[in-house]
Amino acid sequence: MPTLEERIRAVEDRDAIRELTARYCQLAVAGNAEAVTALFARDGIMESGDTREQGHVRLLALYKSSFGSLRPIPFIHNHVVELRGDRATGFCSIELRMVENGEAVTAAGYYDDEFVREDGVWKFAHRKLVFYHRVPLSKGWA
Repeated sequence: MPTLEERIRAVEDRDAIRELTARYCQLAVAGNAEAVTALFARDGIMESGDTREQGHVRLLALYKSSFGSLRPIPFIHNHVVELRGDRATGFCSIELRMVENGEAVTAAGYYDDEFVREDGVWKFAHRKLVFYHRVPLSKGWA
């Protein structure tokens, strides 16, 4: 049976990881590409569809481009976090509103995440976004 200290550490780690994903959304809404990039490990990866970028230089370029053209407003929920020492995996659902080519878009999907504790701080090691749907709001998803 885990000690009280180990159990408290696990609660704190899960909370820090959930805070990391919430901060990601907050900074995405603000369009702060530099701060979003800093949430990733030095060799962190962001992946969605055919896009896969690794490392801070490439991630920063990705987020600057995305935030400028899409203006995302993400809503995350249903977190599941599995801890493995200084690494963890996670899943969270996402609902997303954005503007794409001047048109309102709605999307839903999930993040499949890998986390790493880097210099004592939880960071994204690999963030994969999978869409269930991504459609113009005027057409609806059903």
